[in-house]
Amino acid sequence: MLETFNHWLIFNAVLVALLIFDLLILTRKSRVVGMKEAAWLTAFWTLVAGAVGVWIFVAGSEQQGGEYFAGYVAERALSIDNLFVFIVIFGYFSLPKSYEARGLLFGIVGALLARAVFIAAGVAVISAFAWFLYVLGAFLIYTAYKLAFVGDHEVDPGKNIAVRLFRKLMPVSDEFDGTKFFTRVNGVRAATPFLLVIIVLATTDVVFAIDSIPTVFGITDDPFIVWSSNAMAVLGMRPLFFLLVGMVKLFRYLQFGLAAILGFVGLKMIVETAFEDFHVIGKLEDIYLSLVIILGILIGSVLLSIILPDDDDDIDENSLHIVGSTETDN
Repeated sequence: MLETFNHWLIFNAVLVALLIFDLLILTRKSRVVGMKEAAWLTAFWTLVAGAVGVWIFVAGSEQQGGEYFAGYVAERALSIDNLFVFIVIFGYFSLPKSYEARGLLFGIVGALLARAVFIAAGVAVISAFAWFLYVLGAFLIYTAYKLAFVGDHEVDPGKNIAVRLFRKLMPVSDEFDGTKFFTRVNGVRAATPFLLVIIVLATTDVVFAIDSIPTVFGITDDPFIVWSSNAMAVLGMRPLFFLLVGMVKLFRYLQFGLAAILGFVGLKMIVETAFEDFHVIGKLEDIYLSLVIILGILIGSVLLSIILPDDDDDIDENSLHIVGSTETDN
């Protein structure tokens, strides 16, 4: 079992090394990431996540390995929805294409920090109050209903509380200065729109963490598996973003697929909490069954989008429910 301090140390050291590699090598220069590069990078991060899963199988147990992959797939599916919101944020601030990769990297760091906090809090609460699993399960089912029938998060970066507060504390320049956070305007130190982008991404990451962490807790109550599956799914978000921009039309029915996944995991959490010895096939076999169901729903929603395309005009990144101006509001 992967429960020792050394296992936590090894994984987190590898995670930090991967982030440094991403920062110093993959996103060192501001440039536009094309579809071909995004596809290769997506494959790379998927292989890295797979290698972590194999390590968990070998150093841990088959159950932990199965739970890791089920959690990873669920988190990766939810991250697709998150990336659509990132498209909205970048469009609102008119972020140059060449700065998007660096902005996403900071967004990934924020996502990891938010998830670390929520996972630690979730473990503490669940350990003290087992009934809290019912609350999380009900929350997931409610979120599934809202996603399917009400609509997903509507983001208006101009109304972001953190941004509005920041504008009152410090002047913001009209123009980007590369990927710098601060610049000087007429001799006065001012924040750049790029910093506002990072602030919105960071606060949005908190909202996403509230949705995603209960999902993985519905698959496993092992803190190491919850953290490792989340972290590896988040690391692959950046190249996946650039793939999605070019394939938005393939995800017309994605929100219904995500709703089905959330509903399934929420119901599973409630049933397994109420009946501790409940298993459809067996304890280990149920993990693989969950993985197959999650993958099936995700693939099915994409295939349905291809088979039943939208009859409306072509969909592009500018039609993704962008609320407010497309220029920085200074």
